[in-house]
Amino acid sequence: MKQTFKLILTFTLVVLFHSSYPQCKSDLEKVNIRGNVKKIIETGIFVKEGTNEINYIQTTNYDNKGKALGYTFAHKNDKLKPTKTIFEFNKKGYKVRENRFDLNDQLEDYITYKYDSRGNVVKEKYFIFGGHLDSYSLYEYNSTSDRIESKTFYSNGALWLWHKSTYQDGKLIEVFDPQDSTSLKFTNDIHGNKIQYVEYDKFGAEKKVNVYAYAYDDKSNWTKKTTYINGEIYWIDERQYEYY
Repeated sequence: MKQTFKLILTFTLVVLFHSSYPQCKSDLEKVNIRGNVKKIIETGIFVKEGTNEINYIQTTNYDNKGKALGYTFAHKNDKLKPTKTIFEFNKKGYKVRENRFDLNDQLEDYITYKYDSRGNVVKEKYFIFGGHLDSYSLYEYNSTSDRIESKTFYSNGALWLWHKSTYQDGKLIEVFDPQDSTSLKFTNDIHGNKIQYVEYDKFGAEKKVNVYAYAYDDKSNWTKKTTYINGEIYWIDERQYEYY
């Protein structure tokens, strides 16, 4: 389970949520969700080659100002039995610690967060096995609080991941990896959701094309996202919203 969480965190960091927003943005706005949402239930389904297997179910709760309060996560490897993650906040309302529990409600690992004066996360530390530092990340931002660079290090200080991000009209359009000179280039739809990203190798040759097709509710929040890789259906994400 711990490795699954780590892989999800890495993928999210590198590809989908490689931006941060000014302090006035809520957690819902950060992930491009509209309306006064109380709860989101997201289900990930592996559908490649006719498979129809639920991989995970995540349920996230929000307060009436759009701040995420914590979530439960159920993975197929644990027979979809949910574990919980609880957030801790400081006096300013910033999330300073994310506590992740196992199926026996024992603390498994946790993440701590440090902020700049604008409310951007500038340092993130990941701890495992009774408080041992596993890795940490450092972030830099532009004047509009878009995250333009992230570096993740092993606990011994060796560089693990390094990404530089480029934006256009506030939307992420490219992520470059200086370590191996590879890149991801993104296309967004009118709702601000990514409809395509293309992976390029260090020679600029196209490696993989991911295309996303969406279905939306009446608030323009997507309820179904279908992922195609190199033209073949691969994955479906479904969301259920509970509004205040």
